[in-house]
Amino acid sequence: MKTNLIGPAALVLSAAVAIAAKRDRVTLLFDGDPGVGKTTLADALALQITGCQHAVEWVNGQSLNIDLVRQWRCSACYGNLFADWTVKRIDELDHASPAAMAELLTYLDTLPKKHAVIATTNEFGKLRAASKGRLESRFIRLRVDAPSVEQTAAHLAKRFRITKTQAREIALGSVPDGELATSGCNIRTAENDAEALAAVLSITKKAA
Repeated sequence: MKTNLIGPAALVLSAAVAIAAKRDRVTLLFDGDPGVGKTTLADALALQITGCQHAVEWVNGQSLNIDLVRQWRCSACYGNLFADWTVKRIDELDHASPAAMAELLTYLDTLPKKHAVIATTNEFGKLRAASKGRLESRFIRLRVDAPSVEQTAAHLAKRFRITKTQAREIALGSVPDGELATSGCNIRTAENDAEALAAVLSITKKAA
């Protein structure tokens, strides 16, 4: 499946696909800084597993509650109508309440075959401290680092058809405030800026 993932996120996706291929149940947690591609790779993995977006349920950690997790547990035996696998996708798991987290970890203990829970977090340390070791025993954690300035610039130039110089300036501008360029880029910010520039250049070219 083709994605726009680059750098570490692309490598992590390959590793996650390999892990999922060997298991009859999948519980994966992607952690990393905002904008490094966690959501994109988690969604790509979910579709890789199911082959159908209708077999995937998306929820943000803020919306995860005890009743929803209990509903997942009660309906798990029925699977879904669209694919062999059923996937629950949770973004920003660190925003879930302690009660919801406890219920989720219990749900994972009895996760049926052909079911997957794929989550992301920007705050792994916070989750780990709150779960007191239960998190690592339920999830396989995969760290997602930021793509380098060079990787980001090459991606932007190719995808948005801007010059290498423009792409590099945007990549450097997407490095988080207070960080060195070697820390890597916020790819989401970089893509938004490159898309905006490409649109402006297109309009300018047509008007000339």
